[in-house]
Amino acid sequence: MTNDDADPTLIVASNRGPVSWEREGDDLRPERGAGGLVSALGEAMAGGDNTWISLALDDVDREVAHRHDGEAFEADTDRGTYRLRLLDVGDRLDPHYNVVSNRLLWFTLHELWGAPYEPSGTDWSDPWFHGYTSVNETVAGAVADAADDDSEIHLQDYHLLTAGRTIRSELPGAALLHYVHTPWVGPDYLRVLPDRITDGILRGLLAADVVGFSSPMWAEAFRRCVVDMCGADVQGETVTLDDQRTVVADFVLGVDVDTLERESDTDAVAAAGEELEAQLEGRRLLLRADRTDLSKNILRGLLAFEQLLERYPEHRQRVWHVALLNPSRQDVPEYASYLEACQEVADRIHEAFGERVLEFAVSGDYPRVLAAFQRYDVMLTNPVVDGTNLVAKEGAVLNRNAGAVVLSRTAGAAHVLGDGALLINPYDVESQVEALQRALTMDADERSQRAKALREASMRGRPADWFAAQRARLSSVVHGR
Repeated sequence: MTNDDADPTLIVASNRGPVSWEREGDDLRPERGAGGLVSALGEAMAGGDNTWISLALDDVDREVAHRHDGEAFEADTDRGTYRLRLLDVGDRLDPHYNVVSNRLLWFTLHELWGAPYEPSGTDWSDPWFHGYTSVNETVAGAVADAADDDSEIHLQDYHLLTAGRTIRSELPGAALLHYVHTPWVGPDYLRVLPDRITDGILRGLLAADVVGFSSPMWAEAFRRCVVDMCGADVQGETVTLDDQRTVVADFVLGVDVDTLERESDTDAVAAAGEELEAQLEGRRLLLRADRTDLSKNILRGLLAFEQLLERYPEHRQRVWHVALLNPSRQDVPEYASYLEACQEVADRIHEAFGERVLEFAVSGDYPRVLAAFQRYDVMLTNPVVDGTNLVAKEGAVLNRNAGAVVLSRTAGAAHVLGDGALLINPYDVESQVEALQRALTMDADERSQRAKALREASMRGRPADWFAAQRARLSSVVHGR
């Protein structure tokens, strides 16, 4: 990165790109995609020579990639023009994405394995070498094509953990940051993976000038891993290995308030809100809104609600639990089995206490989620572990009802929301029952104070500020080489 006044060219690489496509006859119309990453990076990446590199994840993506012969192209959306490069990696996508990224890595980083039988430890080498690392090398090659030593490169998340090492060998002077949106585990748990995999992951990340996480918990866990498993030296946030210095830091990611409020101010959300009001019939609304991911701990949340109704029968007529779930990764056997187990508990609650006490909906009805955010009395967000948990923050920003939040102490957002939320052990169902009881019976003054604290904390690190903080830190590190 040079010291002149010109902004460096930005190169972002991620699994999923910032643009989706709507078919209109023979044409494919680009639209800016949804999600926190696009909101955070969208303004900075629009226009100019900046390039966003991602994988072609479906047939439409592949068609777009082939129309442009796999080269970079511009996509004009309603919210800016983006220079994109879509990479079709063919039959390597499945082992890269479904086998390694969404199973081996996701299960490890979220501590989801069920010892003594899982992980099995078999059939890992081929997906790792011929799927994951091969795709990472392809992405790294595309980054090197788009960048030079004066570029600023941002790699995103757990899909690209080994790409940095290849990029560094091609562009030794480039400014390189890798942001990991998931949690990170300590060395004892990371050793579940084979040494050849952990070595590739850790050295891949340490090729960056800055490695970012969403919580100090995860940054510290990563630093412990590189000390114990690579023999790195750590001084404060700085890790040194083989003469490469890497700053490992955390950056608070908050809510894109403007976008969230714009999305909630629609006729569809208003209609969903009216429907909710009619269905509530004066009852308290206990909300959860999550993907059906194993890490979200939906099953224990349902068990907690079941025990709440058993221990405190007054809530059977006074509380309505609405679980609004977005289906996730149902092609992964463990996910499909988990959703079935959750449905069985939901059915049992209905049988014991009536259909009226619980709505268990797997539909991805976003307007209903936003309307429920505005109206909940209590929101349960009890992940086993996660990187940030923006749901808790989004609910706190939109809520108009001084709603309480019951939050896992292992959520990435816990260190930011801890003063306002009721923190719980995600494995302890009985403690969740008592936290729900406290939240439902909390006096108005405490509810109001906590809700104010939650809202203020949730707006820390708005996406544009989150990205700007990373860029500033990267610049200072590179200039201090």
